[in-house]
Amino acid sequence: MRFALIFLVLMAQNSFAWGPQGHMVVAQVADNNLTPAAKKAALKLLDNMTLADVANWADQVKSNPEWVHTKPWHFLDLADGEDYANVEHSHDGDVVEAITEMVKTLKDQRAPIQEKQNALRFLVHFMGDIHQPLHIGRPDDRGGNDLRVVFEGRKSNLHALWDSLMIMKSPMDHIQYAKYLETNSFVAPYDLPELAFSQIIAECMGARNSVYDFKDMATPVVLDTTYYNKNVALMNHQLLSGGKRLASILNTIFK
Repeated sequence: MRFALIFLVLMAQNSFAWGPQGHMVVAQVADNNLTPAAKKAALKLLDNMTLADVANWADQVKSNPEWVHTKPWHFLDLADGEDYANVEHSHDGDVVEAITEMVKTLKDQRAPIQEKQNALRFLVHFMGDIHQPLHIGRPDDRGGNDLRVVFEGRKSNLHALWDSLMIMKSPMDHIQYAKYLETNSFVAPYDLPELAFSQIIAECMGARNSVYDFKDMATPVVLDTTYYNKNVALMNHQLLSGGKRLASILNTIFK
């Protein structure tokens, strides 16, 4: 019941990467791939809550005065052809810098427990964010937020379509969805021992050809099941990649 209520609240807002269900899928994939040592350490740090339990915490708190400064940490704007390494970065931070800081905190043996707890909550969420193609978004449409679409008769925007609407077509819960992803042939280079952000960013930017593959750009863009069928494999690839890579990072931190 608790997560059902959270889901209804967050779905009214259209700006959450993957939406609650998608973030929980990413977290569940990660949880399924933790080493025994990493699983034990994560459970201890989170007071016996699972990664999926905390996967949406970063979205739930970001409008609170204490955490409002974290809103820019959920995404990264890059125009077509830009290279993150060669552009001026936002003074407010971005998802790459946020993940880097969370990993640093979790590795710091002197960091207070509360800081480590928050860092793990943020890391679980941000590793989902950075694998949602529109969170490495084009600045001119704010990662698809400004591009109106009608998907199967429902008015929305491109960002929200990728956040939630396509995932909502599945009747599976996050546990079933994670198992489905792991038992089907979604081939991807999951292991990133050195946190190769350039590779993740390149994958998201490379997905734009498919994400923005419309017959015309008149708004609202009318999309149907054909668009979903063409992109569902890409969506699943990104969900699974995010989960596998999150597990790889946590297994390295909690050896």
